[in-house]
Amino acid sequence: MTKKKQVSIFYGGFTFIVGGVNIHLQSLRDGLEQQGYQVNVYTLDSLPLLIKYIPHFTEKLINFFKFPLGFAYKGIVTKMLFRIFFGKKADYFVFEDIYLSWNTNIPSITMLHAVWSDNLQSFKTSENQMKALKQKEIKLIEGVHHPIATVSQPYLDFLKFDHFSEQILKQIHHLPLGINQSDFIHTQKRLSMNKKIIYIGALESRKNVIFLLEVFKKLFEFDNDYALTVIGDGPDRNIVEKFIVTYNLPVRLLGRISHLAVVEELFQNDLYLHSSTKESFSYALLEAKLAGLTTFAYSGLQVPSEFIDIKISDYDVDSWFDAITNNDAMPAKIDSNKYTIEAMTSNTITMAG
Repeated sequence: MTKKKQVSIFYGGFTFIVGGVNIHLQSLRDGLEQQGYQVNVYTLDSLPLLIKYIPHFTEKLINFFKFPLGFAYKGIVTKMLFRIFFGKKADYFVFEDIYLSWNTNIPSITMLHAVWSDNLQSFKTSENQMKALKQKEIKLIEGVHHPIATVSQPYLDFLKFDHFSEQILKQIHHLPLGINQSDFIHTQKRLSMNKKIIYIGALESRKNVIFLLEVFKKLFEFDNDYALTVIGDGPDRNIVEKFIVTYNLPVRLLGRISHLAVVEELFQNDLYLHSSTKESFSYALLEAKLAGLTTFAYSGLQVPSEFIDIKISDYDVDSWFDAITNNDAMPAKIDSNKYTIEAMTSNTITMAG
């Protein structure tokens, strides 16, 4: 009997923290197992109880003295712990973060979902602080000997030519993410009045959910047939709830629900509003497109262009209101074959090998 090839996936967070990276590692694990690989996923949960919180302690300690370098050193400390406890032999390594990856003779790939210097929207960061973090990240990227891939061509271009001002010399590849699309194939979209809106994502500053509610408030005042469903949770939940109550808005705030329930909700709506100020891929936009919804988002997001039907050039409530109320276009179809688990899995192993 042929022994299964082993793949080790390293993720520097806890499994209960929901997000794009977490979804990617779960999808990649499922795809690899379907193709006959034995997969081991290592997260902070995998570390011994007295050790698993050391990276977070490191982050807070260093940020107290040298903000924002603590975010980078959290990953570096996590890498050291992963090497000690889980750096054993495998056929492939997949690192879900540039801060985690180390050089080895084992075929490897590092996924660059995002960098911390591009995700500090909820912090006040000076130019010198940002420069110090960017220099640390450039050094980490240049020090990786195996392939690095990011999740969309627009994000790759943004990182190399804008964010890092062409200081990155190492080649970075483009490797689109993928999801299980079977739930979208077998569900029939329900006809409705085209005024049912949905949003899926964390309730945090980067996702700009209060702005989303301000847009919906104007829509509802204009026509009370509009309704909004919000799926997700996060640190801004209390602010979101207060806004909904204050203006007596018909918003269904569902919190975190199962993926199957998310898909069912998508098919009960018509419009997807993505108010986020920063994205490098966005599973939520992809799933909205697969469900046949018309998607609205900021034109400056670094996601695949086909994910956004109606691109809006600013975060002005009137601009979004006009785009939604004047929209009569049918949602464009996307090439869904580019975003399957099978394609992502095969491309990952090929690039690593």
